[in-house]
Amino acid sequence: MPRSTVGLLAALLAATVIVPSVHAAPPSGFILAAADGIMVQEAWARASPGAATNGAAYVTLVGGTQPDTLIGVSTPVAATAEVHESFTDNGVMKMRPVAPLAIPAGKTVTFAPGGYHIMLMGLKQPLAAGQTFPLTLKFAHAAPITVDVQVRAMGRDASMGGHDHMHMQ
Repeated sequence: MPRSTVGLLAALLAATVIVPSVHAAPPSGFILAAADGIMVQEAWARASPGAATNGAAYVTLVGGTQPDTLIGVSTPVAATAEVHESFTDNGVMKMRPVAPLAIPAGKTVTFAPGGYHIMLMGLKQPLAAGQTFPLTLKFAHAAPITVDVQVRAMGRDASMGGHDHMHMQ
């Protein structure tokens, strides 16, 4: 084999060896669960005021190819965590537990102030801006998903885009 052909083959072989394979990763802030593709996006909570013993966390759930149901939540930072919804009844804002919560296939369910939220009762310590804590979401069919919840400063700016109501798209 001519020397130039050997050099060319060696260069091609070297290029093949050092070029890394590229795998598509989920977008930043998303976590995939099981084969049905449920995604959790934007897990956050507001910092708790003073010695408050309750707090709330918010997430956006994107349904997979099959409908599923959120059947529970848990976190080590609170004695109890439950899915709740806020609503207005005769001009009075009220709150009630919601279990289970349907996650339609291909639809988005957004937890936000004034709507669906994860009520954290019996906080073991105040939630401080800049901290994170784990939150596990349990589904009827998909595997549990544990996300890191970002604690944001108190105030309206803590919510995503000023959304102070619930969405189901």
